[in-house]
Amino acid sequence: MNGIFRQSLRFALVGVLNTLVGLAVILGLMFLFGIGPGVANALGYAIGLLISFILNRLWTFESGRSLKDVLPKYLAVAFLSYLLNLGIVLSASSGLGINPYISQVMGIVSYTIFMFCGCRWFVFASHRGV
Repeated sequence: MNGIFRQSLRFALVGVLNTLVGLAVILGLMFLFGIGPGVANALGYAIGLLISFILNRLWTFESGRSLKDVLPKYLAVAFLSYLLNLGIVLSASSGLGINPYISQVMGIVSYTIFMFCGCRWFVFASHRGV
């Protein structure tokens, strides 16, 4: 299996897993502990992001680079991916009048592509010119 295809598939699987875990945390915090949706969402997102980082570093991109080298870059790419997602959702739904549900899908697709490319060619890129 070619490298980028294998990484894309693994990246997608990690994304599904971190989404499910994040959602479970959000719903569990709200249902079991009565935590408000904002705090629950932030904690669920943070845990999902942590799982995503660990699995993508070790499994998807098999990076041996130091934690201090890759973690800040990963967080920066995740933040930029989120801003891109939000910009697309808001401009598509409000500015262009695109159905808000379709706008959300457009945002998710943009986030995923930007995050994958950022991880592959910036965060976890080897210094061998891969």
